[in-house]
Amino acid sequence: MVLIKIAWRSIWRSKVRSSVVILAIAFGLLGGLFSSAWMNGMADQRVQDTFDFETGHIQIHHPDFPENEDVKYTINEIKDKLAQLRSYPEVKAVTQRIRVVGMAATANKNMGVSITGIDPEAEKSVFALNQKVDTITGDFFAEDKRNQIVLSRALAAELKAKVKSKIVLTFQDYNGEITGAAFKVVGIFKTDNTPWDKLHVFVRNRDLGRVLEIPEDQAHEIVVRIENFEEAPRIRQELAGIFPELLVEDWAELSPYVRLMSGYMDTMMALFMVIILGALGFGIVNTMLMVVLERTKELGMLMAIGMTRRRIFLMILFETVFLALVGAVVGEILSVLVIHYFGQTGIDLSNYAEGMESVGYSAMTYPMLEPYRYVQITILVVITAIVASIYPALKALKLEPAEAIRTL
Repeated sequence: MVLIKIAWRSIWRSKVRSSVVILAIAFGLLGGLFSSAWMNGMADQRVQDTFDFETGHIQIHHPDFPENEDVKYTINEIKDKLAQLRSYPEVKAVTQRIRVVGMAATANKNMGVSITGIDPEAEKSVFALNQKVDTITGDFFAEDKRNQIVLSRALAAELKAKVKSKIVLTFQDYNGEITGAAFKVVGIFKTDNTPWDKLHVFVRNRDLGRVLEIPEDQAHEIVVRIENFEEAPRIRQELAGIFPELLVEDWAELSPYVRLMSGYMDTMMALFMVIILGALGFGIVNTMLMVVLERTKELGMLMAIGMTRRRIFLMILFETVFLALVGAVVGEILSVLVIHYFGQTGIDLSNYAEGMESVGYSAMTYPMLEPYRYVQITILVVITAIVASIYPALKALKLEPAEAIRTL
């Protein structure tokens, strides 16, 4: 206890030097934690957008459908399967889809697109695309009329289409014949993923099914949304056992890029922390060596009056840990405040919106960091301080009391 009091008082002997070291640690951690939170927020937003607009959490198909999306590879008895899934405890919502690859054409241009037939009400419970529709000029299948289509702003610009324009969709039907129909634009959406936007259009599944001549009670895809996306691998295995004749895939299998990104963010944060803690360690070593050299006479006197080398070692260690801990606490408090502020207001990168959206990222990002990260950082700072204190402490132990007292 006495050693702890001595160590605490010793670090405040030179208030300027200790304050500089504490601030250096604090701002180093602030920079590292904020950068990590920023990247973490961007990655989390990209992952969430993937769930909300592209894949959902789990998808079910005919085993041969994902290879080339052949119209003939459908799921039979779709209503029974949907009812069975809705009764599953951890399933939040499900929807069915009809999918086909075709051409979208106007008088000005035609483009290859992925055409998705949906049930608008069920779709809203699984995906959030309806929230991205410009409701000033259009809607998301608000009226129950035949042959309506919703497409993206990027695709509408390419086709020179707008709300109430006619778009002709052409594709191969269930019997292998080329067919098509004219659809009226009722809504235009925009997500933060421009390449995805340009490739996808949405119509009612009953309209698409009629033109494709798909038999009743069949669809190409079932999309499942669950309460906790981290449970998707386990639930996928259970659903695969319930539907052994079908292909059941979770979001990590459907979008390997998203899975890679999750691991990549952890790696990047670890790298940041290694760099920051490495710099912190060298700074502590330098500071404590100066402390030892300045207090050579004092340390010699302490050893001369009977303080053991073990207690000298512990005193230097406690001083180092206190110095690092104060800096870490200040840095983490600053980090919490800054990350919380920008987590609420966001960081607006509108000047780079086009470039960011071309790779699927939003121009408005919200930094976020899990609470357990702060605990990890505190532990790592203490470990770094202990390791950094060893060399200065050993340097102090090499002092001979008589020679140290004669110094200065």
